[in-house]
Amino acid sequence: MRTCLLALIILAISACAPASPSSSATSAPSAGVSQADRTLIAAVRVEPNSLAERPVLQSAAFAGFALLKRLPNAELTILDDKLIRHPYLAEAQPQLDSDTWRVFPDGQMETTWKLKPGIVWQDGTTFSAEDFVFAWRIYGAPEFAAASSRLARSVTNVTAPDDRTLIIRYGKLYPPADDLTGTDGFAPLPRQILEVPLQQSDPNTFAALPYWTREYIGLGPYRLTRWEPGSFIEAAAFDRHVLGAPKIGRVKVMFVADGSTAMSYILAGEVHLLGDTAIVLEQAATLKDEWSRTGGGFLQYRASQWRFASFQLRPELVSPRAILDLRVRKALAHSIDKQAINDSIYRGAMMPSDFIVSPLGQWGPAVQDAVVKYPFDLRRSEQLMNEAGFNKGTDGAFTSPVEGRFTAELKTTVDRADEMAVMASEWRKAGFAIQDAVLPAALSTDPESRATFPAIFASITPQGAVESFTTSQIPRAENQWKGGANRGAWSNPEYDRLADAFSTTLDPKERSAQIAQMAKIFTEDVAMIGLLFLAQPYAYVAALHGVLPVAPEGDITWNVPEWEFR
Repeated sequence: MRTCLLALIILAISACAPASPSSSATSAPSAGVSQADRTLIAAVRVEPNSLAERPVLQSAAFAGFALLKRLPNAELTILDDKLIRHPYLAEAQPQLDSDTWRVFPDGQMETTWKLKPGIVWQDGTTFSAEDFVFAWRIYGAPEFAAASSRLARSVTNVTAPDDRTLIIRYGKLYPPADDLTGTDGFAPLPRQILEVPLQQSDPNTFAALPYWTREYIGLGPYRLTRWEPGSFIEAAAFDRHVLGAPKIGRVKVMFVADGSTAMSYILAGEVHLLGDTAIVLEQAATLKDEWSRTGGGFLQYRASQWRFASFQLRPELVSPRAILDLRVRKALAHSIDKQAINDSIYRGAMMPSDFIVSPLGQWGPAVQDAVVKYPFDLRRSEQLMNEAGFNKGTDGAFTSPVEGRFTAELKTTVDRADEMAVMASEWRKAGFAIQDAVLPAALSTDPESRATFPAIFASITPQGAVESFTTSQIPRAENQWKGGANRGAWSNPEYDRLADAFSTTLDPKERSAQIAQMAKIFTEDVAMIGLLFLAQPYAYVAALHGVLPVAPEGDITWNVPEWEFR
């Protein structure tokens, strides 16, 4: 594995940031106060509707809940900053071709997990493998949201021969069977609290139980002590945590919807950490400038999102039809200066991209050797347009004797209008008559509006989600325009075959070769133009130590029990 670092800006530690009169109770205490007596104050943008790792009735978990979900929860394994997975609740991960990970001739498989001894829930109840069996009654039930997950569609049975042994049976090959974390993972649930309500309640009543919010208990490093709706959550160090008690005694997480307010809090010393989308990239750049003068803290970025431009490839919708010509798509790709977008919009903090898989992630090295790149090259762009029958007219714009003037619309959502303006300007300078348009805020989440654009649509999707661009993920009227990020309706049978194989191949080397070939096909056909990997910023004061760089697939809070004030 390699150290994954998108951006780590380390600034010299200097004098304390200016504090408001009300900040003395929350700023980092002076030396001599024990870590156990200190409180870490954090700010996040969105209040969760639950602290559970898995949604109960809601269709998806908000990706920005990393800190809030990490504090009270623990899973079978945990991923560190170097993309190395470590046992957490389990003693070890299942190993392929051993008694702990068996593959059967009929294509089914089975994994066996041995749990660590002496684990207890935060209410003092002994943890057992039966808590996973109970959780499966919920995750596998069609009336609950988790039943639609890829894991739920793969698992056929969960059993516990004894209190420390968990056996999971799969109806088909499932490559991440030694992982089982994240939004598509498998987290235990406390039988002692939820078993009776599950038997006596309907799904809506069960999902509304106070357990999921103000009475939540888990297995993680911090135990919920108070939840003030609309205001904050407080938690105390759990001294019986399986990996040991956290160093910092208490955590308070404030819900601050306005990024400017969150910025003012951390600059005044009233908050130590801004996480979970508390600030946007532009605000992070401002904070970077301030801290470069004062040495007040640090910034880190997690490359969690892929920014790209889709082409409309539906013949009945595309305009101009020249978009369907591969040479034209290549010409457009060669005439985008991604670094200029990065510098002008994101202060150079992002990473230009070619494909959905980050070069800093698990599959990055294999993908980077395979992708077809389209470097900024206006001469090559014009040459390709000439080959497609377009030449520059007296006004410098590409025109064809058959199709006339090349005029196309570039559309995006209102929150990225500044980025779109730079892209459209770059294309116009290159000879493309591009008209920029903003999708109205009222339609920004409407799947049909996002899929029926005429030419080019700049969008965003989680990095690494290669399955989002298969044919089955094309939004169509017959599926209510719901699918993956494949809004332009790109389709390639070989890519589909490889994506299906990638989802069921167990050997890492074979998977590496499959995803590399997918990257080659995708970029050769210019299915989309990769723009940038957008990163979620995290900011923390200089007095907070132990925060490590975060991998694209990882979570900055993975080692929160080791954080401390100095």
